[in-house]
Amino acid sequence: MNAADPSQQSPGKTKPGLQASSPTTTTKRSEMAHRAQVSKLQWAVRGEDLSNLRNLLNSDKTLVNAVDYDQRTPLHVAALFDCRTSARVLLMQGASVNAQDRWGNSPCADALAAGNTEMVKLLKEYGGEVVGNHEGLVLAPPLPQSVDWEIIPSEIDLEHGVLIGKGSFGEIKKATWRGTPVAVKTIRQSLSRDRAVVKDFQHEVEFMVKVRHPNIVQFLGAVTRRPPLMLITEYLAGGDLHQVLKRKEALPAPRVVKYSLDIARGMAYLHSGSNVIVHRDLKPRNLIFDDAQELKVGDFGLSKLIDMKHLHDVYKMTGETGSYRYMAPEVFLHQKYDKSVDVFSFAMILYEMFEGFAPFEDEEAYEAARLVAEEHYRPEMRAKTYPPGMRELIQKCWSADRNKRPMFDTIVEELQSMEEHLPQHDWVRDLLHIHCNSQRE
Repeated sequence: MNAADPSQQSPGKTKPGLQASSPTTTTKRSEMAHRAQVSKLQWAVRGEDLSNLRNLLNSDKTLVNAVDYDQRTPLHVAALFDCRTSARVLLMQGASVNAQDRWGNSPCADALAAGNTEMVKLLKEYGGEVVGNHEGLVLAPPLPQSVDWEIIPSEIDLEHGVLIGKGSFGEIKKATWRGTPVAVKTIRQSLSRDRAVVKDFQHEVEFMVKVRHPNIVQFLGAVTRRPPLMLITEYLAGGDLHQVLKRKEALPAPRVVKYSLDIARGMAYLHSGSNVIVHRDLKPRNLIFDDAQELKVGDFGLSKLIDMKHLHDVYKMTGETGSYRYMAPEVFLHQKYDKSVDVFSFAMILYEMFEGFAPFEDEEAYEAARLVAEEHYRPEMRAKTYPPGMRELIQKCWSADRNKRPMFDTIVEELQSMEEHLPQHDWVRDLLHIHCNSQRE
């Protein structure tokens, strides 16, 4: 059995390769069901989905003032995102206009901080007061007034594009822009007019504009002023790491160390400086190969920009975001978290590259995250190819105590030391062989 975090060991039944703790209680499941209802309500508020909003409120009158993990009420969400129609419904249903979140901010204070002047007027009509301060509130900085990256849609040849990805938001195509191959993420026409979707899209653009690093997918431009909304990045022809790993074959140690360095260098850049970017969805599908078989970190749809001048060791962010199988326990449990959540996800990716299969592959993704967070399980490291020091590094990275997880700068140093002591390996030839086989399949 792999003792990934000795401080978390406890007596009781165990599963092969897992580290056990106490079972999930009925109370916990009830709490999770309640959180799910609160989440649905807040999403309905943010999306101005009035039909769903009214149905939820009619099914449970107490939801109108139900709080989330940050003690925010639905009215806080409406105030922050300027959802005035939702706010009126909530106020008419008896929403507490001066409820305070965990930072002591009222909905009116949120609306004022976000610059939503009409919302402030509405809340004040119902007795709303500006209570609290916003030192701890994470607000994405506004887009610059003058930009040189706004792209004219007619310059993008999507008609002859090739579909390379698809999701509920829309699709990603390989296309050409001024004769250059690019990847274009297009938001569905119907969603391009949805206020919540537009805000999320602008949020992603704000991050992409700021990042410049060889191991980060390069932002080229965006269409933000007319639907359909588009995000344009460099086109990387090598596919993603998931395509390599789905063959269920462990990768040679030199290649794993090389890939790990690519990821760690990109993440060290994101985590450095006064403005820290927490990715929050680090997984194989978001790690892309370029023509030189270098890995780059991509997809910043869930990222958070943190101003270190106003926050200390633990950022005021909570919530169930990202992919369950690679999710840090504190995120699953809706606890406060910091940039070390990316380090945890990195450890799970390292494990998958060495073992040849995903963590807890025999479990559903949600159950895998629950085992990690509530039962304190960690996958057993069975492969014999781990170089000296690698097992220990992984165990530190997936520690239940976020303070024990190393920074990416430190991880880069440890991986470089490992690389120096490993035999040379023709990993480029091997990777090309894998990609060729994948295309034949």
